[in-house]
Amino acid sequence: MFFKKIIPSFRLLQWKLTLSYSAVTVGSLFVVVLILGYLMFSRAFIPIEIYNRALTPEEWIRVISENGTAIVRLIYRQDPIDTDLIADIMEGGELTITELDIFQIGDFQIRLRTEGRGSTILLDKKGNVLGLNNPHLVPGAVVGQPLDRGTFPGLDGALTAAFNGEVDPERIFITLEPHERFYFAIPVKDEDDQEVLGVVIIYMEHLPTANDIPETLTILLGQSVLILLLAAGLVGTIFGSLTARGMVLRLRRVSQVTDAWSQGDFSEFIEDPTGDEISTMAVRLNHMAEQLQQFLKRSQEMAVSEERNRLARDLHDSAKQEALAASFHLGTALTLFERDPQSAKNHLVEADTLVDSVRVELTDLIHELRPPSMNGARFDETLNEYVIEWAHQTGIEATLDVDGFVDLSLEVKQAIYRIMQEALANVAKHSSAKSVDVTMRFGNYSVEFCISDDGKGFGTQQPHDGIGLDSMRERVESLKGDFSIQSEPGQGTKVCLTIPTEGWRRP
Repeated sequence: MFFKKIIPSFRLLQWKLTLSYSAVTVGSLFVVVLILGYLMFSRAFIPIEIYNRALTPEEWIRVISENGTAIVRLIYRQDPIDTDLIADIMEGGELTITELDIFQIGDFQIRLRTEGRGSTILLDKKGNVLGLNNPHLVPGAVVGQPLDRGTFPGLDGALTAAFNGEVDPERIFITLEPHERFYFAIPVKDEDDQEVLGVVIIYMEHLPTANDIPETLTILLGQSVLILLLAAGLVGTIFGSLTARGMVLRLRRVSQVTDAWSQGDFSEFIEDPTGDEISTMAVRLNHMAEQLQQFLKRSQEMAVSEERNRLARDLHDSAKQEALAASFHLGTALTLFERDPQSAKNHLVEADTLVDSVRVELTDLIHELRPPSMNGARFDETLNEYVIEWAHQTGIEATLDVDGFVDLSLEVKQAIYRIMQEALANVAKHSSAKSVDVTMRFGNYSVEFCISDDGKGFGTQQPHDGIGLDSMRERVESLKGDFSIQSEPGQGTKVCLTIPTEGWRRP
């Protein structure tokens, strides 16, 4: 449940950018540490080819013999031998192999040092232990006691050769693990190189060779660098979050302004002076909004002009002609009033009928110009009131049948209302119908609205004058709906429209 709530958050742009910053920071640092670590270790650790060529058994024996036997010889000359002094001299078994200065700033210096574990066992000429610096190497060894010759593999032969004064590497140098562990026994002779005073056993392990680089890098990355990577990840996350937040806020501002444009509000424009790609996009969107605003203004002017022309045409074709005919009848009635009252009365009746027809025409135009409020009564009640009034004015029987109910948007209500006005006006003018059925059906995802009459009908494929039918079709298609007309001569007419309602609030 927790992950189901968290995972959708990571789909947001801000989190995607934040995680990308963190991943790049940690990944870059990891690669840098890996490369630098390898470069440093490859210089500080002993290459295998150098180890095999320079650090040969002969070289080990020569270096130790030349640099260490002089001090040991002085110890053997003591009488009695001071074992405490030997212990102090032999304290510590770490042996520095290489040193690498990385960089230095003033007194601050970073140095990489590699060490090997060097253990020494000092024996007198009888094979007794005089001293050792690593008691863990020879468990149970006691100073003054003979050394167990089974402590190391091959130790008996190496000690025998050393006590005989031999320095042949093949006899006194024993390799336990190549490049890892070995020991050798060096005889310590007197100044005349005649008598063997004792034997020194040198045991070496963990020499830092190139073979150890992968393991050392793993330890470095798994321990000390892990903390550094976590810190870098935290810094990258914070930096990424701040950077991504600023970018998301800028995009959110673009979204808010464009939403306002979609509602017809062009009072605000996108302000983004940063100069990057988002700023360039904002400039182009502002330019597009200016063009759209001008286009809407021209479209509104054209719509107003077309509506004025339509009203003028309707007034000229109907109300004006009927008013003119009524005026003729009134003038004739005045002329005949004294000499032929009956004829004058007939003309007055005709004039009254024409005046009433003019009133109906003007009422229809007023309804078109000012539709009733859509936010008060229920929409089906508003439609029913109009249908009843229209039936009373035209003398044509009309009924409204509504199945279901969905609270439609104001735009859809106005479209249905206007289409109903236009369709009923066409019925009154052209159909000679006796009855009209108006139906409205609400489905799960759409509303269907139909107007059917039993009039004379017409051929839908034949050209027709006026813009009424085209206007109805355009209104429906602007709402992503479907519009259809079914009619045949003598079979009446049925106008239907279907508009999707998915996503609108149900009461």
